Amino acid sequence: MTDNMNDINYSKEWWNRISGMLTGIEKIFVSTCLGGMVVLVLIQIILRNFYNSGIVGSDSLVKHLVLWVGFLGAGLATKEKSHIRIDIASKILPDKIKSIAQILVDIFSVAVCLGLVYAAYSFVSIEYETGEVIPFLQVPVWIMELIIPVGFLIIALRFMLQLLLNISTLVKGS
Repeated sequence: MTDNMNDINYSKEWWNRISGMLTGIEKIFVSTCLGGMVVLVLIQIILRNFYNSGIVGSDSLVKHLVLWVGFLGAGLATKEKSHIRIDIASKILPDKIKSIAQILVDIFSVAVCLGLVYAAYSFVSIEYETGEVIPFLQVPVWIMELIIPVGFLIIALRFMLQLLLNISTLVKGS
């Protein structure tokens, strides 16, 4: 029993380290994208109002940066368990059944997110074939849209981490 407990504690520590690294990377990207959006929009406002000019393609770039901030933010929200969810079961079910229900919800969430990864990958593949480019920085549109499948993959990984932790907690509690 002691070896089993040590294994569970070690696996939680290992998963927490992975989750912490992922969180750090996500926060850096969110901050960078958000800062870039603010600077770009501010420059656009100044150029339009004072010089009757603008940066070609910056509006499209800002729209894609919104995607990045949204998907990375969703990954962070999933980590913090602050995403939108229906949690009436947590209020009415006994603890043991609540743990099993949460495991089932996590499995379903992982499956849905992985299905969305596939669909988003298909979408990005179509964008790749079009060869469309954002005029500002000459960035292919598909590169900016890679966050869609990557974002769903991050969310799926977060749910997977929660699933594994919930399973280990259930096993430890038995």
